[in-house]
Amino acid sequence: MDFNQTSALVEASIKALNVDPALCRGQKPGQWSLTYKGSSVWFDIFNFQTNPDRWYLQIMSPLVEVPDKNLESFYQNLLEINGGLYGSWICKKGNWTYVMFLREADGLDQGEVNASLDRVAIYSSEWSGKVKFKFEGSWLPKATPNAGGNADGTPK
Repeated sequence: MDFNQTSALVEASIKALNVDPALCRGQKPGQWSLTYKGSSVWFDIFNFQTNPDRWYLQIMSPLVEVPDKNLESFYQNLLEINGGLYGSWICKKGNWTYVMFLREADGLDQGEVNASLDRVAIYSSEWSGKVKFKFEGSWLPKATPNAGGNADGTPK
């Protein structure tokens, strides 16, 4: 399956939600983002220069930022959650965790794209709040800019 065929499947999934895919397109071809079932969801169709004829579809949604404390328990909990997920998984990229689906585009059909979108969005929405609640206090407060103050929150 090539880029255009895979893009058509993604855009059909977005249209089925009564959303205009043109409004969801990212800065680069093959990227879309939308809010669905209470989650931010990102689509990405890509290939590798070493194998330009093989395309991949990735659907992902941010779950939670990696906490500052209780990391061992946090990661153990995510591994246990992963065991109950179907057709997607939780992964870490940088300082964030995501619910993610990734596969080659070959053999992909509309039903799989639609089901994968549903799973990623539902799992992200369901587990984000539960993980935040369970690990409350594990994230250190972040400095926020205030009116009349410096960007680090200190007075001018």
